[in-house]
Amino acid sequence: MSSREKLLDVAFDEIYHNGYSATSVDKILKKANMNKGSMYHFFKSKKELALAVINEKINSYIEDKYSKLLNYEENICDEMIKMIKKRDNFDFTCGCKLNNLMQELSPVDKDFKNALEKVYIRFENIFEKVLDKAIAKNEISHNDTKALSMYIVASIEGCLGTAKKSQDGDYFQTCISQLELFLNSLKK
Repeated sequence: MSSREKLLDVAFDEIYHNGYSATSVDKILKKANMNKGSMYHFFKSKKELALAVINEKINSYIEDKYSKLLNYEENICDEMIKMIKKRDNFDFTCGCKLNNLMQELSPVDKDFKNALEKVYIRFENIFEKVLDKAIAKNEISHNDTKALSMYIVASIEGCLGTAKKSQDGDYFQTCISQLELFLNSLKK
């Protein structure tokens, strides 16, 4: 692993567990076993490091997890529901990495808002493409896949937030089951 990658991994973990504001560069560097010169070789500031975490780590997480749905050619809605419900090793105490940063940083910094919104839009676009394919395959009926994809992502994030407030994955499953019922109602 390169020094840059190590910095990103440690920063990602620290920001996830403590939030951006409570995470210090010194703590990141100590955990990464690096000095300030190493960090400033790659990133001009803590903000630039955090933007790289969003653009590279969080975006990759969303892409890696959800873009697999684009490969399905049949039973698309069922596969989508399975993927949404699957939360192996998810930390319901800390919640969603993307949503946590959106809540903390979006209202206070335009650069963070734009970077996080870009990830959200990609998240929604994946679902929109999946829904379009399900319609084309005559598996579901719906006339506004853009709005439906926004609803799906908002539901996922809301259910994760509900589980975080209770720090219990059962709350996620209970909440997401309502999205599952709705998605099943769209099937032909």
